[in-house]
Amino acid sequence: MKKNMNIIFIVFLCITLIMVLLGGEKMKMKSVEDLGISVGVGNGINKNGEGNIMYRVTTTANEYKEDASVEALLGTGTGSTIGKTRENRQKKIGKEFFLGLSKIYIVDEEFAKYGIRDMIDVIFKNTVVNENAFLVVCKGRNEEYFNYTSPGYDNSADYISDMIKNSVSYNFFKEDYMLKNAFLSMDAEGKNVVSPYIEIMEDGIKITGVAVFKKDKLAAVLDMKDTKIMNMLRENKVKGVLTIQKDSDKYVNYQGSSKRKITCRKVGDKYTFIIDLNLEGEIINNELYKGMATNVGATKRFEDDMAKQVEEMCNQFLDRMKNKYKVDLLQLGWVAAAKYGRDTGVDWNEVVSNSDIKVNVKVHVDKLGRGQY
Repeated sequence: MKKNMNIIFIVFLCITLIMVLLGGEKMKMKSVEDLGISVGVGNGINKNGEGNIMYRVTTTANEYKEDASVEALLGTGTGSTIGKTRENRQKKIGKEFFLGLSKIYIVDEEFAKYGIRDMIDVIFKNTVVNENAFLVVCKGRNEEYFNYTSPGYDNSADYISDMIKNSVSYNFFKEDYMLKNAFLSMDAEGKNVVSPYIEIMEDGIKITGVAVFKKDKLAAVLDMKDTKIMNMLRENKVKGVLTIQKDSDKYVNYQGSSKRKITCRKVGDKYTFIIDLNLEGEIINNELYKGMATNVGATKRFEDDMAKQVEEMCNQFLDRMKNKYKVDLLQLGWVAAAKYGRDTGVDWNEVVSNSDIKVNVKVHVDKLGRGQY
């Protein structure tokens, strides 16, 4: 047995030696100090007259020094195609960019309105790109965000990525705002691409809503109020905080996890959707319903009041979805197409905007915290 192991070891060494000798330059490794390790990519456009645009692609990278320090390296390229921006950018920087570790892609709102198909196509064809990187739409120009100094971070792209990743706890966000989801949703029947929308505010970079696309073009930007409701109705198993407030010192905060079920019916050409939304969670702060820890009736009253409030919020949102946004924000078309057939040529945005949509909400309190004092 020992003799066989020795033979295997010798054969392994011989193969490794042959690979090194024959590999030559192909096996040569580059030092990390010679590379700019990309952590974020930005996409924008410059308009030069009617119908004439120039693409603008920015890459922010971490440059590692020999003294173990890290410096943010920003490079921007312009060109009549996205591919040409690469050669333009490389003329102006001394480091070679390595794109495989990019955590985030930030798209200017103006670029999103023009259309992200070319960008998605280039990224999809590049086997090195990290498909788990987040896709985000920003107000203004992406360079402003990469140049922003975020305390505790070497590069603001790291901060924005962490912000998106950790958004799942309180506003019913789901961690699926990635490039791979855009690949799958952009041309899928009854689906659409949704991305966090960020702005630079007085107190820093913040998520202020979501950007919703029709195919590859930006269709609407929702504020945080509508974003929260959309996430509850659109996603399954997401978490967030809901509040009933009478005045400044009479309120209750409830942190819940949602479960959502959609039922679709069709009569003639008319569709009806029923959304059953179940919320289960705990009271994190209560200055309104006294005695919840000992009085089952107080807890039941809160559950009924919260269910009624959430239903009203959802119905108001649905009215805005149908008449203001006119986009199938909840991907109900995906549910209908799965049940009644795909490739029928139906415009699901139009169909859903003219459908009956009913929301049923149930709220359950399973924890009351440590208790009263």
